[in-house]
Amino acid sequence: MSAADPPQPSFSRAQRWVIALNTALTVGAALALVVMANYLAGGYFKRYHWSRDAAFQLSAQTRRVLDSLTNDISVTIFFQPNGDNPEIYSLTAALLGEYQHANPRHIRVKTLDYTRYVGEAKELLSKHSLSGLAEKDFVLFESNGHSKIVYARQLADYDFSDLLAGRSKYVRRSAFRGEMYFTGDIYAVSNPQALKACFLFGHGENNPGDPKGEDTKLGPHAYSKFAAILKDEINSDWDLLSLQGTNEVPSDCQLLIIAGPHEGKFLPQELDKIAAYLKQGGRLLALLTTDCGLEPVLAQWGVRLGRSRVVDLDKKYNIDGLSFFSGTLFPHPIVNPLASEKMSIRMVWPRPVFKMEDHGKMPGAPEVTVLAGTSPAGMDENKQTGEFPLLAAVEQGVIQGVSSPRGGGTRIVVAGDSDFLDDLVIDSWAGNHYFAGLALNWLLERPQLLFSGLGPQPIQEYKLYMTHAQVRTVQWLFLAGLPGAVLALGGLVWLRRRN
Repeated sequence: MSAADPPQPSFSRAQRWVIALNTALTVGAALALVVMANYLAGGYFKRYHWSRDAAFQLSAQTRRVLDSLTNDISVTIFFQPNGDNPEIYSLTAALLGEYQHANPRHIRVKTLDYTRYVGEAKELLSKHSLSGLAEKDFVLFESNGHSKIVYARQLADYDFSDLLAGRSKYVRRSAFRGEMYFTGDIYAVSNPQALKACFLFGHGENNPGDPKGEDTKLGPHAYSKFAAILKDEINSDWDLLSLQGTNEVPSDCQLLIIAGPHEGKFLPQELDKIAAYLKQGGRLLALLTTDCGLEPVLAQWGVRLGRSRVVDLDKKYNIDGLSFFSGTLFPHPIVNPLASEKMSIRMVWPRPVFKMEDHGKMPGAPEVTVLAGTSPAGMDENKQTGEFPLLAAVEQGVIQGVSSPRGGGTRIVVAGDSDFLDDLVIDSWAGNHYFAGLALNWLLERPQLLFSGLGPQPIQEYKLYMTHAQVRTVQWLFLAGLPGAVLALGGLVWLRRRN
C-alpha cells in the first residue's frame, strides 16, 4: 500500500452492525437481569437485623398480633422531626417502619410534619377533636372509626440519677416503650372491646382522680398513673364505686379494684356484695396494706394475708430499709414476661400473702398461685425469717353445670401492699409499671397481650473517654493524616502515568 492510497476501515459496515447489535443485546440482557433481580427481591426478600438494639426488633407476640389483623390500620406519626423530641421521633419512625414491613397489607404508616403541612395537620386535628391539644407530638392509630393516641412523653422512661448527682445537666432517656403502646393500640382499634373497671371508695382508698379527667386534688399515695395505665394501655374505662347503702356492683363492671383502704373496715353488707360478685365470675384486684375486713372473703378463695409486714434484709434486694425488690418470681402468665426480661417488682413494706394449702385439696377449689416472694433473707415484724410470699393470683374457671352471670370464671390478684403501685413508686422502677399492665391484662382476660417482649426496651448509650493526648492524635489524623494519604496516593498515580 502506497502513501497515496486511502486508509482502509478497520471494520466493514456489516461488522460494525454486528458489534452494535451485540452491544445492544448485552446491555438489554444486563437490564433484564437487574429488573428480574429487583422483582424477585421485592416479592421474596429476607430482612436481617444487623443492629443489636432491641428497640427496633419486633417481639414474637407483636408479630402474632400483626399476623392476626384483618382490618386496615392507619398510623400517623404527628411529629416535627427536628422539634422538641427528635430522639423519640427517630425511634418511633424506625419501629413503626418495622410494623409496616411485618404486615404491609394492613399497616399504613405516614409522617405528618405539622410545621410543613399546616393545612393537613389542622384537618386531622379537627377531625379527631384534637385542636385544643397542648402537646403536638403523638402517634395516631385508626381503624374502622376507632382511634387511639400515644403521646411522645409516654414513649420513654427517664433516668434522673446523673442530673441529681450533678454528673450531667441533662435527663437521660433510659428506655423506649414504643412496642408496648403500639401493639396494644393496634390490638385495641382492630378488636374494640367495651371494658369497664370500678375503683372502690368509701374507706380511704388511694385516689385515682376523676374518671372524666378533670383536675382534682389527689393527695398522697394517689393512683392517677395506675388509672392512666388502665385507660391508655388496657383501653378500659373506669369509674368510682361505693357499695354502701343499696349500691351493688354494676353489671358492666368487669374488674373491681380495691386500692389500699385504710380508714375503718368494710361493713358486712359490703362484704356480702363483694363475695356475691366474685361468685358470679367477677374479677378483683385487691391491694391491702392494712387489715380492712376483706380477709375472710379472700380466705374463701384460698388466700390468707399476714398481719405483720415484711422486709428483705439481703443487700442485693434491699433499697432503703423498708422497700426492696422481689427476690423470686414464680411461673405464671402475669410474671413470666417479667422473668424473661429479668425484671423484679419493687415492694414497700408489704404484708405477706399466703396460699392456704388445705383449701386447694377441696374438689373444684380455685387454683392459687404465688407470683413473687422475698429472698430467703426476708424477715417480718416478729423477727421470723425466711422466704415470704408477696403476691398471689387466684383463678377458678366456669364450673360445668353451674351458670356464671358474668360469663367467665373468677380471677383475683392479691397484694399485701398498695404503695408499690401509687404515683410515687409505680414509675420509679420499670417492673412495677410492667406488672400493673400484665396483671390488668390477665384480670380482664386479654391473653393476646400477655406474652414476653412488650416491656420497655433499654436505650443504649455509649460514652467514649479519651485523654488529651489521644484527642490531639485523632485531630491530627483527621486534619493531616487522611488528606495526606489522599495526596500521597494521587502523587503515586501521577508518577506512574508519567513513566
